[in-house]
Amino acid sequence: MAFLCRLLARLLHDHKGNVLAIVGAGLVPLTIMIGSGVDLSRAYMAKSKMQSACDAASLAARRVMKNDSLNDTVRNTGQEFFTFNFPQGQYGAQAFTPVITKPEAGVIRVNASTAIPTAIMRLFGFETLPVAVSCDASLNFVNTDIVLVLDVTGSMNDPVDGTRKIEALQDAVMALYDELAPIQTQLTAQGLRLRYGVVPYSSTVNVGRLVYAQNPNYMRKNTTVPSRVARFDDYAPKPPTLSGGQWEYYSGSISNNQCQNYVNADDVPGGGPPPTATTAVKYQGTSSSDAYVQSENWGYTGASDRSGSNQSCRRWRVLETTTYDTSKRQFSSWTYQQTEYDVTDYLKTNGKLTFATDGTGRTSTPGPFNLKDLAAAVTGGSVADMTWNGCIEERDTVTSIDGGTSMTIPSGANDLNIDLIPNSDATRWRPMVPNLIYTRNAGTTSGTSTSIGTTSGSIMNNSYSSGYWACPSEARRLAVWSRSALDTYVKGLETVGGTYHDIGMIWGARLISTGGIFGDSCDVYNGMPCNRHVIFMTDGDQTAYCNVYGSYGVERNDMRVKGATNCTSDDQGNSVTAQLRARHEQRFRMACNAAKNMNTSVWVIGFDTALNSNLTGCASSPGQADTAANRTALIAKFREIGNQIGALRLTQ
Repeated sequence: MAFLCRLLARLLHDHKGNVLAIVGAGLVPLTIMIGSGVDLSRAYMAKSKMQSACDAASLAARRVMKNDSLNDTVRNTGQEFFTFNFPQGQYGAQAFTPVITKPEAGVIRVNASTAIPTAIMRLFGFETLPVAVSCDASLNFVNTDIVLVLDVTGSMNDPVDGTRKIEALQDAVMALYDELAPIQTQLTAQGLRLRYGVVPYSSTVNVGRLVYAQNPNYMRKNTTVPSRVARFDDYAPKPPTLSGGQWEYYSGSISNNQCQNYVNADDVPGGGPPPTATTAVKYQGTSSSDAYVQSENWGYTGASDRSGSNQSCRRWRVLETTTYDTSKRQFSSWTYQQTEYDVTDYLKTNGKLTFATDGTGRTSTPGPFNLKDLAAAVTGGSVADMTWNGCIEERDTVTSIDGGTSMTIPSGANDLNIDLIPNSDATRWRPMVPNLIYTRNAGTTSGTSTSIGTTSGSIMNNSYSSGYWACPSEARRLAVWSRSALDTYVKGLETVGGTYHDIGMIWGARLISTGGIFGDSCDVYNGMPCNRHVIFMTDGDQTAYCNVYGSYGVERNDMRVKGATNCTSDDQGNSVTAQLRARHEQRFRMACNAAKNMNTSVWVIGFDTALNSNLTGCASSPGQADTAANRTALIAKFREIGNQIGALRLTQ
């Protein structure tokens, strides 16, 4: 026992070999710490990779989801994207299947969980480490304004693959609405908004009622148009009186034909000029018959010569006297010229403009009358009423825009100054007055009906060669639409007129602008930004006609686009139509540029037509200009645009 105590005492004081024991004891926790770092690092890398795969899967699944419906296509797409970015077995992960759900409207959620095998920690009983990810993809919470600029010209009534193009367009617009309906619901719940405006266009646009409702002073109270003026300078005649009826005898004998000519001789005028009484010696067959009566006029009973080929001849002679009412005047002639009309009452709600339709009736004063003034002054004449359909003529412009590539809008081109507030007649719009429009020879300031001949006439005859006018359906300002309201509106779109892209784009820019006469769009609403889009759809190229009454009047007489040499070939014999088209195309390019400069995204669709450089150049990017060959393709294109406008994003 004493020996053992002495041994322990020596060991207690001997430090040789202690380090080895300490190191041996420390290896265990050190191994656990290093192994945990290695295995946890692998698990972290796996989770990071899975999270990226989850994000990609949720975005892809949300992008293909239509009508807010979660179906096999959506699930399969999400799973394919997840597997592509995180293949099964990567990092040794156990097999798993991502779970794709729709927790709320417009949101796709992806959940995935697996386990990663450990390399070192399994020595201590930890064989796997759990890895789980979750992500949502939804539509961006930003205010969205969309203006649809829609070609509704006559060709939109033509069928493509058995469906009228206008019907295909109606279906496509509603497909766009359905694609964005979930985001509209989300935005509304957040106190934000998604709105639509619509500009149907052809040779003009129907925006006048919108302008007038915003401010009546934005419309002209007087307008000057190619029309006609009636001159009522002649004194009105009273019913003529007859006197001095008697037989007048031909000296000698003549043939039957010669006697007939003798009886039917022209009247012999006399007296006057009005208002002094005028007379006319008139000849007729008998006192009771204007016509030649052979038995009474040639070889008549009691005549001196009643046999042979030549016989006696006589006629009935009467004196017609006409006196005049000095207080009444009658029509004398038409003059075709630029004519001013007061349209104050015409512009008002339920207003009208009464106009004379011909030169009948009497006036109490002499002088020229435009058709409106004549209707008020004439008694016994033919008149009619015209009500405003809402279509407009553009405000003043310049003729120096002759093509080229410049995007600089010249001074005085008020039509292209999108945000200009009207402050003078030059900056105000005119109402269309189709019933008052009469054309005349190009380049002439005025003409009579005789000199004008067949080239004069009312624009109402609806012929492109001699005059045409069209008024599309009324445009709509930006507003939140219900599905039924938008469906009713687009199904009421009418197809009429020719293709003038410039006027459509000008008003598309005005309706999407944050300034100007409407200022309907926004940069920020309820604390959140606003995205602006214009979707421009057409089924044809720009047209231009000298005789169409549209947004720039009648070019052959108003000469607002091409100027004084319009509608006649130039010295080089170039086509006037080509020159006019080039000018309208340049205006279109300027309007597109103005819209894009307002931070607006422009999309262009060619329906059953190729896109030329003007149309593709109008889009904000090459990827935002495309074509659709038929109804199915058009619907798909509108859905695609709606999907991209939705601006997918990750929410967690």
